Amino acid sequence: PLLLPPTAFAHLRRQAAALDALRPRLNDCCRHHAPLPCARRAWTDVLDGFCTDEFGVKTRQFHCCRRHGPA
Repeated sequence: PLLLPPTAFAHLRRQAAALDALRPRLNDCCRHHAPLPCARRAWTDVLDGFCTDEFGVKTRQFHCCRRHGPA
């Protein structure tokens, strides 16, 4: 668990939640017959969810969320 004050640092909580969501998906990919494409899908899915959350709040979004497509 993060050791952050309960009333601030929401951006860090969103980042940590994204990494926590990625960990079990990557573990599953290690047992997959094609681990690299699986890991790429897991990363893009989690990153898309993170960016959706980022754009749902009225703060400055993380820089990677402003990129589109393969970028």
